[in-house]
Amino acid sequence: MTARPAWIQVFLDTPADRFEDAVAFWSAVTGGRPSARRGEGDQFLTLEPPQGAAHVKMQAVGARAGVHLDLDSGDRPAATERARELGATTAWTYHDVEVMRSPGGFVFCQTLVEGEPELVRDGSTVLDQVCLDIPAAHWQAEVAFWAALTGRAPEVGRRPELVRLVEDGQLRLLLQRLGEQDGRVRAHPDLASADRVSDTDRHRALGATVIAARDHWTVLEAPGGQVYCLTDRDPTTGRARGV
Repeated sequence: MTARPAWIQVFLDTPADRFEDAVAFWSAVTGGRPSARRGEGDQFLTLEPPQGAAHVKMQAVGARAGVHLDLDSGDRPAATERARELGATTAWTYHDVEVMRSPGGFVFCQTLVEGEPELVRDGSTVLDQVCLDIPAAHWQAEVAFWAALTGRAPEVGRRPELVRLVEDGQLRLLLQRLGEQDGRVRAHPDLASADRVSDTDRHRALGATVIAARDHWTVLEAPGGQVYCLTDRDPTTGRARGV
């Protein structure tokens, strides 16, 4: 078995006192049906998509909103050791799950894959990408770490501050170099939008707040405090339209 993750899932970590609002919002915008709650405090759930494998989960936390990743593999000890060789460190252990940090401090969990999952695209708006927001001091180390860990070849376009790690049928990773020099790596989810103007209106009606509108993306804050982007990427491919 390979130590390379077979499947990547995004966890939307949400303050417990806003969890119900956040679940209702993300269920509506992703089309995912909330699973039964699990965990000793019913703090975890999965948004089950209409088709394809689940890749979006939610967790009620006692802190501000954020994101972490689950890296699913068939050989968890090998995957954990591989991550450690590449520069990751163990943050803590939750039951049998090793929670790790990347060289720049981003949290991810070593979890087990089930079956042969695939992200299904049907042309509708889809949460298909996680953007790692990386302070400049950690940029080179994080790009090297995530490329080696995922086995994905880095793609650099016209903007050198953006690196894409892409695999068909999987959650995409976008690495973004920030203007700030130092600090911990964090992340936000991105949605490929079928119609950004309409999606923005709908998301606002569901309780989101617009933070900024750019040429090719809109930054919003969801109920519960999760910052995310609606992008003009083609939801059938995940790539910029016309590419």
